Amino acid sequence: MKKKKIIFVVPDGTGIRNYLFSQILPLIIKEQAELLIYHALSEEAIKEVEQLHNITLKTKELPKYKETVKQKFYRESIGFARLLHNIELENNPSIIAAWKKGHRGKKKWFYKLVELFGRINYSNYSNIQKLEKRYQKALEVNISRELDFLKQYKPDVIFCTHQRAVNATAVFKAAEVLGIDTYGAIYSWDNLPKARLTVRTSKYFVWSQYMKNEFKKYYPEIPQENVIITGTPQFSLYEQAKIVSKELFFKEYHLDTSKFTICFSGDDLRTSPYDPYYLDHLAESINKSIYKDKIQIIFRRSPVDLSGRYDNVIEKHHGLITSIVPNWSNTKSQWTQIYPFYEDVNLLANICKHSDLVINVGSTMAHDFAYFKNAAAYLNYDVKPDKNWSVNTIYKYQHFRSMPNKNVVYWINSKDDFISIIKAVMAENNSVTQEWFNIINDNTKNSSVEIAKELMA
Repeated sequence: MKKKKIIFVVPDGTGIRNYLFSQILPLIIKEQAELLIYHALSEEAIKEVEQLHNITLKTKELPKYKETVKQKFYRESIGFARLLHNIELENNPSIIAAWKKGHRGKKKWFYKLVELFGRINYSNYSNIQKLEKRYQKALEVNISRELDFLKQYKPDVIFCTHQRAVNATAVFKAAEVLGIDTYGAIYSWDNLPKARLTVRTSKYFVWSQYMKNEFKKYYPEIPQENVIITGTPQFSLYEQAKIVSKELFFKEYHLDTSKFTICFSGDDLRTSPYDPYYLDHLAESINKSIYKDKIQIIFRRSPVDLSGRYDNVIEKHHGLITSIVPNWSNTKSQWTQIYPFYEDVNLLANICKHSDLVINVGSTMAHDFAYFKNAAAYLNYDVKPDKNWSVNTIYKYQHFRSMPNKNVVYWINSKDDFISIIKAVMAENNSVTQEWFNIINDNTKNSSVEIAKELMA
């Protein structure tokens, strides 16, 4: 029997955690498939995956991709037109926040033309589809290298770990021309309204029925039978994580097992520029309360935030705040090559398991904590007036409409609310509503098994 040939296209480091650290690769290899990792990763990242699974991977470096001006113009025009279309579809102006602004020089005039062209075409969906066809046609001009490679390698299936990766478009266009089966993964719960389905594939893996419904709404031209609910390895990874006892974990980081433990998880600078202020407000509230000797804070920064913006706050509240640094390879000059070490999966799992409450601005960490049946609180007040940023905008983002009700998380509506929220979580014994987590992720499925099964079918 002929071995099935599968190519994993990993265009950047974000795909490592969910799709290379999970059990998908071992399951495919177990079925005697021939697997090639076609990647834009560092040698260290590949070695990390090989050591984790005790395997030797067959790899090929993804060539550098030079997008033509025409291709970029169509791609960006489609993105802008779809955002405007989605705003009307959802009656939600906040969707435009996904559009990057502030271009300068030649880029400024390029994007003015992009926005004009997108605005002309957005109101009639058939016009957007025509733009998509033009873009797909434009992609055919520089795929000869990928056509030659695929003709020589003859894969049965090609899978992409991220739907927005421009550097993966050539190989998937070549695969389409050659009639090869292709699969794509929608990486995160907030991706579809943002109109960045750059990599077009035959079929798509999604987290839940909710996300499948989003596909029908935003991309009605894609048949629903080609959208497959698998859950996401983002959470099923925790099933294979090494969870140690609370005593052992707290001892390693000099924490007190008798104290109520809050994880303050930071966002990146663009998402939440006032995080250090929020952390300071939390710490000050605790220090002024009767609970000052009964609470401790674990601070986990965003792995991609290498700034020193929290340093003064952590130093100011030494003894109350313990910083546990994410275990990522943040030494790379190219952000696309930044990746988590597998140990960070274990680290995050233990933080979520052994903390009582997570506090942040609208982060996915609420769902990580929900997996462990622990509570989450969202920061819902502005530190100071800022015309460029407000929580009022953050919580209007489309993905927050997936909440079945507002009580699935606690809300900190002012800096005077911290203690009352902490008391509420203490009183409710860390109970948390699972409804929201179950909506955005189908956790009845073992996503690694589901994805491997589909790729091997």
